Amino acid sequence: MGNQIENTELSYGHKEAPVTVEVFLNLTCPYCASFFSLAEETLKDYLDNDQVTYIIKHYDKPREMLLNGTLVNLFLDYEDSSRVRDIMKELFETQEQWDQLNNQEIKKLLTDNYQLKEEPKNTDISLKVTAEAIQRQVKMVPTIFINNKEYQYPTEISAAELTGEIESALASKITY
Repeated sequence: MGNQIENTELSYGHKEAPVTVEVFLNLTCPYCASFFSLAEETLKDYLDNDQVTYIIKHYDKPREMLLNGTLVNLFLDYEDSSRVRDIMKELFETQEQWDQLNNQEIKKLLTDNYQLKEEPKNTDISLKVTAEAIQRQVKMVPTIFINNKEYQYPTEISAAELTGEIESALASKITY
């Protein structure tokens, strides 16, 4: 891949892996919850075998139904990407229980349940991810890029399609 990948704060797997899976998502989007769950199951072996770099980009898209996700993103500690992924997994699984809470209730949930605090640097990260989303014409969440091949909702990618794309990308990287 010739392009330099931006906004890699939440990166998992080997940085030099032959396949890069990037996802723009938001924690209050139910379709993002579905993709996140699918990716957690589908990508595990590829990550363990250094075949995939998985990059999560929380997109604070200015849309009313996504605002609570933006609030949560302000509290995530990007310095501990492993913990962020665990928290995201739990928040996606419990999305229906918290996504309609008000701002103060969400802040309390984050501080009480996860000992998180607002992270001032996340505003800059959010602005950079938003700029990248605009530049790459990401209109919806989730939007997935597999080695720069785009899958944008409402075209949902299945586990079989995700596996197929990764296998195809891996096969194209093999040199004889």
